[in-house]
Amino acid sequence: MAKEEVRKQFRLADLLRSEISELVTHDPIPGERALAERFGTSRVTIRQALALLQDDALIYTVHGAGSFVAPPRVVKQMKLNSFTQEMSQRGLKSSTQLISAQLIEDDENAFDDFIVVSEPAYRIERLRLGDLEPLSFEITYINKSIAPNLLEHDLTKSLYHILESTYGQEVFSADEHLTPIIVDQDIAKIMKIPVGSAAIRIQRTGYNIRGKEVERSISIRQGNRWDFKYSIRL
Repeated sequence: MAKEEVRKQFRLADLLRSEISELVTHDPIPGERALAERFGTSRVTIRQALALLQDDALIYTVHGAGSFVAPPRVVKQMKLNSFTQEMSQRGLKSSTQLISAQLIEDDENAFDDFIVVSEPAYRIERLRLGDLEPLSFEITYINKSIAPNLLEHDLTKSLYHILESTYGQEVFSADEHLTPIIVDQDIAKIMKIPVGSAAIRIQRTGYNIRGKEVERSISIRQGNRWDFKYSIRL
């Protein structure tokens, strides 16, 4: 492909990116033909420019209906924040749907890899939403000795807040392991996304200020709705 053609595609993508910033989520984007006539170029060039915007998750395409403005991505800075804090920082209203909560007596009854249950622990499944859109499916394990009677609390609220305010267990530090995955049918149904969608699986172990484990969790986050931002120093 000629360099000039590539430059044209990027210039068009930049122009459209600027216009999209003035629109709101799910607004329609003009069709290829209309854009080609407007910019005096070929539909192939327009198609490639739109593909660049789709790669940047600025637009999405519905077969037979056209292209639309995509919801803004959530930026997760790699520091210790709860989901509620992350949503607040992005100006999104957080909410939670409790799927299940139960006491697991031993490791044989744990359903999830990465989780080792050496003593009775609560297993809590929740769907986390931002502005009512499912963004994260979470499975959390908390030892019963850390938070007795935890299941009596409103588990649609922030677990970190409950742990700190009721049990004096502030999550002071955490280890995280991120893995790209493809969601299966069960997760897709819960998160209301297509089977085979890209997602990020985050394993977290949280510790209190004394270095004692407070929680272990697995989060499945929509791959096209999150950016992960790192600050790295020598």
